[in-house]
Amino acid sequence: MGEIAITEAKKGSSMSGQASSAERSRIQGAKYDFTATYNRRWPHAYLRACLLLDYMLPDRAKPIFERIFADYRRVRNKTKLKIIDVGCSYGVNAALLRTDLDLDDLYAAYLDPSGSLSRRQEIEHRAFFRKQGLRDDIQFVGVDPSFRAVRYALDLGLLEAGVTTDVETRDLMVKERSALADADILISTGCVGYATEATFARVYEASASSRPWVVAFAMHPFRYNDIAAAFRAFSLETRLVERFRQRQRRFSTSTERQAILKAMAKLGMEDHLERTTGYIYASCYISAPPGETL
Repeated sequence: MGEIAITEAKKGSSMSGQASSAERSRIQGAKYDFTATYNRRWPHAYLRACLLLDYMLPDRAKPIFERIFADYRRVRNKTKLKIIDVGCSYGVNAALLRTDLDLDDLYAAYLDPSGSLSRRQEIEHRAFFRKQGLRDDIQFVGVDPSFRAVRYALDLGLLEAGVTTDVETRDLMVKERSALADADILISTGCVGYATEATFARVYEASASSRPWVVAFAMHPFRYNDIAAAFRAFSLETRLVERFRQRQRRFSTSTERQAILKAMAKLGMEDHLERTTGYIYASCYISAPPGETL
């Protein structure tokens, strides 16, 4: 499979914007809701919900991110990278990308009765990740309104800094903009649909002087058109890289499956994988200055 350039027309009228908002709301209303587990002091309930649905996208995305980080280092002649994780939650992407752990390792550590992270003891959690030898050539800054989750990742040293303002609805403060400045790459594995072009434009604008790349996975059937259009305002080109499409998680119920398949059909999205595997997939989009990637 090849790559497809995102070349939508200019943003449409406010009516089309309202349609996109209504479409997102319908999809969000049909899909599994992680909200109850997403902003607790400890990540155990959230990870248990993820394991129940065989949530695997951060694991599947890890080698893709690593490949793109290597490409970026080559193109920009840099060794140490500053990564902005939009929708970072408890720092799962940082934990995977700064260690040799995979997602099954994390599930076992947190959720097995005898797992190293099964007890809610901060000192034990910090020690666990220190023993993994956290890479220091990758620095993570998390963006997520779930302030308890971000605080957990900060306390463990997975994140260097965190922005917990709801940037979907509010502008960034000076201190928050400073935390995002000089970024190399923005990543996201699960927030597209909750976070719209408003979030991505605000985050990118704060780091625009360093011309970061963006690598984002969008769960089907959320569309990426408006986000790609927002990046175009910063003179970035966005490509849908079909060979990087990945499983995200299983359908939670038959009702969710029917609703998502219906939404995909309405949007004209190819749904063979969703119909035949029992899993929801996510498409990968890469945005960068012209001529710099792939």
